Amino acid sequence: MKNQPRDRRTDARSLKKFELISFLSLLALATAGILLLSLTDTTTTETAINIVAWIFIPIAAVISIWVRKQRQRASSLSPTDVRDRIDTDAVRSVKASKGEASAVKELRRQEPRLPLKDAVELVRQL
Repeated sequence: MKNQPRDRRTDARSLKKFELISFLSLLALATAGILLLSLTDTTTTETAINIVAWIFIPIAAVISIWVRKQRQRASSLSPTDVRDRIDTDAVRSVKASKGEASAVKELRRQEPRLPLKDAVELVRQL
């Protein structure tokens, strides 16, 4: 199997960036909504805050839950998931040319969070 490109939505760095941008965007929109409702004298400031809170807090909660689930999927370390994400041909060629220890290093370079014991087992299976 060849190295499959990672989906940008599941990359940990992209998820952090998405979470930060969405939080700041929601904060800016909420502030603008409160100012708009308050300055146009359609409602009092307290009512404007309540309206905006009832709209934006559920949206923020849904985004937070979605990001958490994406992080869990991205951090899945089951052997089949890891095998699908790594470049198995590169690990096999390193194993054939430089030995098992170098192949384990290559595997851990590709998947740094993979425990050493699991990396050794996976290299032996390849």
